Amino acid sequence: MTHDYLVLALLFLVPGALIWFLRPDLRGLMRGAALMALPFATTEWLFYPEYWAPKFLFDLADRIGFGIEDVLLVVGLAAFASTAHAVAFRRTVVSLGPSSRPWRRVVGAFVAVLAVAVLLLGVGVPILYASVVAMVSLTGAVLVVRQDLVVPSLLGSGVTVVIYFGLCLGFEALMPGEAVERIWKPSLFLEGRLLGVPLDELLYGLGAGFASTAFPAWAFGLRFVPLPPRSAE
Repeated sequence: MTHDYLVLALLFLVPGALIWFLRPDLRGLMRGAALMALPFATTEWLFYPEYWAPKFLFDLADRIGFGIEDVLLVVGLAAFASTAHAVAFRRTVVSLGPSSRPWRRVVGAFVAVLAVAVLLLGVGVPILYASVVAMVSLTGAVLVVRQDLVVPSLLGSGVTVVIYFGLCLGFEALMPGEAVERIWKPSLFLEGRLLGVPLDELLYGLGAGFASTAFPAWAFGLRFVPLPPRSAE
């Protein structure tokens, strides 16, 4: 199939769509997380073609540095990664009160993560590892002031990587024997694959789950609480 990345991006929309349908209480968090993640779609030029080289619709990555698929994938990833912990452990979100300039926090988070990643890239750290270090380190800074998010972020990271792994396996099943080998470049550090899925991708899934659980909750002034019993909802 020519547009293999489009297949992968559409797969990443599925978990979030299911959560949106089944958990209306999490829709506000999902919207905020997706909007917060959108600017990261424009960073594809940092990954392509050094880390991977999928085929883009209209060759947009070669023309403008990112593609439609990047938008779909970051929205899908943010939607399920921000809510994976809540779904798996029956949690919902409540407001801590009026948040102080949440969109300034969103912009600040994007600039800070991008700056750290580019700095690491500039000193020779490959972009995949630079992006994971940037996400994890800056999430750690957030957790210093929001210690209530430590456990949710750790659990969210684990649940997210399981979903991420399942989606990659689904992609392999739909694109047998060609797409994964063609798209992903050989790893520089984490050599090897788990059932065909590059270990680098799973590392990225862990980092994305960790950051996506903490950052939207911090930015929009939310905390995770137990989901009320069904009879009390």
